[in-house]
Amino acid sequence: LDYKTYIQVPLCNSHACAEGMFLHPDAESMEGNDDETCCLPRHSYVERTLVANEGYEIFAKSPVTLVECEDLCDLQGACRSFAYSVVQRSCHLKETAVTIEDAARVPEYLDYKTYIQVPLCSSHVCAEGTFLRPDADSIEGNDDET
Repeated sequence: LDYKTYIQVPLCNSHACAEGMFLHPDAESMEGNDDETCCLPRHSYVERTLVANEGYEIFAKSPVTLVECEDLCDLQGACRSFAYSVVQRSCHLKETAVTIEDAARVPEYLDYKTYIQVPLCSSHVCAEGTFLRPDADSIEGNDDET
């Protein structure tokens, strides 16, 4: 007789991600039990008044919470900012990397605010003679010093 032993490989949906990370949306079908396989880095977002030029809309969803809108932006590789309304519970992902200095929309529209994505170090191109930190996926910033 040829007996074989099979072990159950845990699915990612049973994994608890480290702080600053969130569970991959395909976790129910992914095998693994570590942050590198199961989790994606979470960006931070800075609130500002709604910008005049929001840029191209990638995706919109309603009803959602602000945190869900942040997660949606994190999942879309092209997302650099989003507009969100607390009253409407409406999320509009944008490909434009807006800044604090960009002109505000006048007049404002309902209670919408623009949220600017703070880049992670992993998107930074280092100067010659330097290299990207191994933990760059979890550090916010976009300069050689960070």
